[in-house]
Amino acid sequence: MTISQISIWNRALGFLGARSVASEQENTPEALQCRLYWDSARRQVLRDFPWSFAQRRAWLPQVTLPEGYEPEFRFAYALPDDCLKIHEVRHEGISARPFCLARNAGGDGSLLLTDAARALALYTEDVRNSRLFDDLFAHMLARKLAALIATPLLKGSGQKVGELEQLYAASIPPAQRAAASERNDRLAEDPWIASR
Repeated sequence: MTISQISIWNRALGFLGARSVASEQENTPEALQCRLYWDSARRQVLRDFPWSFAQRRAWLPQVTLPEGYEPEFRFAYALPDDCLKIHEVRHEGISARPFCLARNAGGDGSLLLTDAARALALYTEDVRNSRLFDDLFAHMLARKLAALIATPLLKGSGQKVGELEQLYAASIPPAQRAAASERNDRLAEDPWIASR
């Protein structure tokens, strides 16, 4: 079964006890609020956890290091257009390196600053296609969307917003456990064992 944007909207509305919508183009208060907060909720949930369907790796193109960062970093890189969150930067694709994000001199984009001479970024992509979402992500996104639209639809019910935010926060640890069970990281070989 594929997950649709409208099905996530209706889950969120269900958490509020509000009526469902049949189309994203409806001119109802429910559809208007879902449309208004959809992208923000989606990006927040993508940033809150490294969902496997949204993880990417990319070699970053080097750019000029902005003034003032020379004592701390040696290189600057442009970020991919679809990058929502950097999780790790690897030098030559192998060893992790410290990094920070900064604005470029023109102020029209973010840069990644690091001491990695050839930087491979592990990052979360801004996935917009709901058919790529997994069930757990869709459920958490519905909870986040419900928390964001509760105030305008329920006319300021702060208690309900608090409950929805708690439900959302409580769903992060199960997502972490599920992700951990689907991953088997290669363990670094102990140099002592390798030398034997």
